[in-house]
Amino acid sequence: MKWFVRLFSRRRLYTDLSEEIQEHLEEKIEELVASGMSRKEAASMARREFGNVTLVEEESRDAWRWPSFENVFMDVRYGVRMLRKSPGFTAVATLTLALGIGANAAIFGLMDSALLRGLPFREPERLVHIWTIEADHDWHTPTPAQYLTVRKESESFEQIASAGWADYFYDGDDSVSQNLPGFLVTANWLLTLGVRPLLGRNFRDDEQIAGQDAVAILSYDCWRTRFHADPQIAGKQIVLNRRPVTVIGVLPQSLGPYYQDEIFAPLVLDSYASQGNVRAGKMRVQIIARLKPGVTLGQARSEAEVIAGQFKNPGAPADQADRFVVEDFAETLRHLGPTMQNARSRLWMTAVAARVVLLIACANVASLLLARGVKRHREVAVRAALGCSRGRMIRQLLTESTLLFLCGGGVAVIVTRWSEEIVTKVASGMVPGAYLHVDTRVFMVSLGVALLSALVFGMIPALQATRVNPNESLKDAAPNAAGGAHPRRMREVLIGAQVALGMVLLVGFGLLLRSFMYVESSPIGYDPRNVLTATIRLPATRYTAPSDRARLMREAVERVRLIPGVVSEGLTDSLPMDGADSTRLSIRTPSSKPAAANEKIYFVSVSPEYFSTLKIPMLSGRAFRETDSREAGPVAIVNQTFAKQYFPGMSPIGSHIAFADSPATWKAIVGIVSDFRQRNPEEDLRPMVYLPVAQTLPGRWSIAIRVRAASDIGNVAAAFSKQLRPVDLQLYWEMGSMQRQIHDSESLTLRRPIIALLASFGGLAMVLVVVGVFGVTSYSVAERTREIGIRVALGAARQEIAGLVFCESLRIAFVGLAVGTFCAFVPQTTV
Repeated sequence: MKWFVRLFSRRRLYTDLSEEIQEHLEEKIEELVASGMSRKEAASMARREFGNVTLVEEESRDAWRWPSFENVFMDVRYGVRMLRKSPGFTAVATLTLALGIGANAAIFGLMDSALLRGLPFREPERLVHIWTIEADHDWHTPTPAQYLTVRKESESFEQIASAGWADYFYDGDDSVSQNLPGFLVTANWLLTLGVRPLLGRNFRDDEQIAGQDAVAILSYDCWRTRFHADPQIAGKQIVLNRRPVTVIGVLPQSLGPYYQDEIFAPLVLDSYASQGNVRAGKMRVQIIARLKPGVTLGQARSEAEVIAGQFKNPGAPADQADRFVVEDFAETLRHLGPTMQNARSRLWMTAVAARVVLLIACANVASLLLARGVKRHREVAVRAALGCSRGRMIRQLLTESTLLFLCGGGVAVIVTRWSEEIVTKVASGMVPGAYLHVDTRVFMVSLGVALLSALVFGMIPALQATRVNPNESLKDAAPNAAGGAHPRRMREVLIGAQVALGMVLLVGFGLLLRSFMYVESSPIGYDPRNVLTATIRLPATRYTAPSDRARLMREAVERVRLIPGVVSEGLTDSLPMDGADSTRLSIRTPSSKPAAANEKIYFVSVSPEYFSTLKIPMLSGRAFRETDSREAGPVAIVNQTFAKQYFPGMSPIGSHIAFADSPATWKAIVGIVSDFRQRNPEEDLRPMVYLPVAQTLPGRWSIAIRVRAASDIGNVAAAFSKQLRPVDLQLYWEMGSMQRQIHDSESLTLRRPIIALLASFGGLAMVLVVVGVFGVTSYSVAERTREIGIRVALGAARQEIAGLVFCESLRIAFVGLAVGTFCAFVPQTTV
């Protein structure tokens, strides 16, 4: 501890040392005076014998010092004084760096939550998903009966949990009513995952009993957005499906990228058929399990194969399964659809844009440091003349640059912390579940970026500033000796690089905006103008009889026809932009044997008036008729892409198709309809099959009505809800419009946030470039004061001097713009 005490009592020790040396001198002087010398001669003799007092003090002090640490500490103190002497420069540089480092900190936080961070579960390597492969050879989530059998028969798993899907009608207040996606989970679901609620508690076993399941856990996003992050939410009641439910907890934010549902409720298997949503024609549940310690994935798969044998020829055909598949949990999460893959690639694109902003900010500050170094060349020359080494001066200047970059990084972290909610809201639209949380990882990355940037971009001005000739720099006739051509060229290169990088960002933003506008205005195959929509999901336990479901549909359509201003109406189980179900099928032509199609075929159920309501032309054959009911022969209509792909050079009308899940039911193709986009405006056109809604009677269906004129939209929309609500007071109709469907489509929704971010980065880059050009030009003019004075003395006009400075700045900007444009467009020409 002695070194620690000495470190903070240095002034007292130095004072004691000086006093002790003086005492020794006085004793020697008194001794010489006593021998007969005069006091003056004695003092001179004593000092000659003792040596250089100052040097002795320095050598004695070195025994108490930590030279490296103290030199750094002195550099820091001197650097702080220098920055305080130039508050304007310090403020501009700090703000510039804060913008660049802050943008990178925010993007890293988003990428960390969406891509980089490990699974937020306890021992995720022991987690697995269990799937079933059925007659169509596709992977499906199992049925409840299969889950119960696996839970009973399996010995490889420590925990087995299941979850199902449901929609919840949420009555927030008198003005807010909407459907929320829900996840029904067993009581051990969180225990299996190894996750604890952020607030409140987990479900109890007794809450999986019908009548005792009026509890719910909220997702983090639901809690934050709908309940304003109320810390006392646990224990409060909300209304779901017109039933009071007690909120018992809130899930942690880290689950957001993996589970986007908002309401988590107990899974009551006895009543799941009345709560859950049908998937691939059956009531299904997701099964997750945790392997016992020491059990391998191969052992679990072998056991699952044995259990699956019970379902190959069961008494209930609905539970048939060829085999079970046990898959690593992390591997399942890697199976991303093309839309999510595009969203994540755009997040990487945004990260690149953030790096470009950082480079611009660092180049900006390096330019300012170069210009500032010109004014300090005399100081550097004096220090060099007094014997200070170049390495020592470089270390001092690097310390100043590091302080500047650390200040910028500190401000960046604070601002990023304040903007967490805003950034999360924007980013969640780009990558579902992504969020920004400034934690230790974000802080350390910001610190690392600041230090690395300080080393790289602080070294350039440090090397340049210490390249001096003391003899020349200290001459009165050469006050600006350091401001020669070389440092000026270096500043011009940095400014040109800033302009080029800013141009790359702006061109990238322009291309992305053009792509967005192209997708938004691309032909979608139907006319969405003046079309209103209403969507409903029927409860599984109500309207189970085909006649009841048909009666409900018929009554709803008849009431809609009574609304003044309605031209036509159509029914479907999936509106455009909502996607479609898929299956494999077999094709039978009049002149060939049935052949199976390897690709998945998407299908949608529609009413006879559906195509005419959306103004989709029939290319051949006929549309559906009212006579195409359940009692009539099964029929289908295919789109143009289907006809070209499976019937090249011939007409499909008169041929038959059958789905894999009902191979005995052959449907006659009676018409060909024009292609239109079913999932999003930028999807590739895919083979589609359309079925009569009266022959399928789906559990979810939508009404699309075309209004006579745009001026009637408001009146018809108001009457729309009033006419449909009396059909069944317990059903909730979600109102909208086709143009809103397109606006909220998956591809456009994911594009908007990245366009907003790139626009922000592009604007930020331009601001930094302007500030950098202005700052360096100002320093350059100050550096050339003597030259300008001589020009004025020789007769140069004020306009000529201004034109000279302006032309030099314009030349640098034009070179930067040319290089930036070339760099932005070359990748396109090489792809």
